[in-house]
Amino acid sequence: MGITDFFKSGRSSVNQTEADQLTATTLEEIQKEITLCPKDDGDPDSFSDCSGGCDSEDMEKGETVFSKLQIDYETPLLNTSKTPKIHFIVPSSRVDWAHDACMENVDSVEYRISKWCESHMEEYAKVGEGQSLTCSVTSQPIDIMDIDVMRHKKNDVLVLPHFIWIKDLKAEKVTETLDELVPIILKRELTKQEAISKFPNIISADDKVFVFICSHTTRDKRCGVTAPYMKKVLDKLLQPHGLYRDNSDFRPDGCRVSFINHVGGHKYAGNVQIYLRDPQTLIWLGRVTPKSLPTIFEHLILPENPTLPLPEKVRCIRKYQKW
Repeated sequence: MGITDFFKSGRSSVNQTEADQLTATTLEEIQKEITLCPKDDGDPDSFSDCSGGCDSEDMEKGETVFSKLQIDYETPLLNTSKTPKIHFIVPSSRVDWAHDACMENVDSVEYRISKWCESHMEEYAKVGEGQSLTCSVTSQPIDIMDIDVMRHKKNDVLVLPHFIWIKDLKAEKVTETLDELVPIILKRELTKQEAISKFPNIISADDKVFVFICSHTTRDKRCGVTAPYMKKVLDKLLQPHGLYRDNSDFRPDGCRVSFINHVGGHKYAGNVQIYLRDPQTLIWLGRVTPKSLPTIFEHLILPENPTLPLPEKVRCIRKYQKW
């Protein structure tokens, strides 16, 4: 039995069209970044190894919603998105945004970061790992007691996949800060700890995993109607293991699940980005439904040594050099 047949076998519940898209070349490319699960672990209907939180009414409701949507199951998913060199994540306390979320306010931190990324992409095209410099806004909370934050003139910024926070970054300081920080990260001019010591407003992001689910209704209603079910199911899976973190829980080594603006490929909803701290890896999945989440959780998020189920759902994947 060849490697492709190995992963296709025993998957009666997985959409056969998706399974047929797996080729030996596809699987070999994915295996360069992460270990694949054994074949029996890839069935999203098989909850025999579920360790809590799998019996969910939200899961069934979410599956009903997904069944009514027009999703592209014909296009092979691998390499339908780009792995970032740096992904800047800006909190907004919102779940939906203007069509161009980072362009909504020209005085904002996210606007300045997006413009910086656009103007420096060519300069860093061959520097570091990954393919793009990008900025997103998420549902992560902002400090509503800070007037400058409320006016979008200041914000905290999460820097992935490098697991650091830039605290209290002022819009007027974006260019100066990124001009100095980005080469340090991509060229490894300093270690992570040296960078934290050098910049008084940079701290380590101590969460084990960040998960982002596209909820950008203004861009496409498919993400808007499916994302809430996905988050509810995943939050419930996290709770029995002490991994769930709400906005007021700052304990380390948890998993934070947030909504994110348009990441591309709404026709592949649901889009889920998973950033692992150990190993430092991005797994970007498409066509994820609530019923897929227990398998994804049990193999990617929960274990000390993650393995990948459902390789047919990978849009892009990258294991980065540890910083």
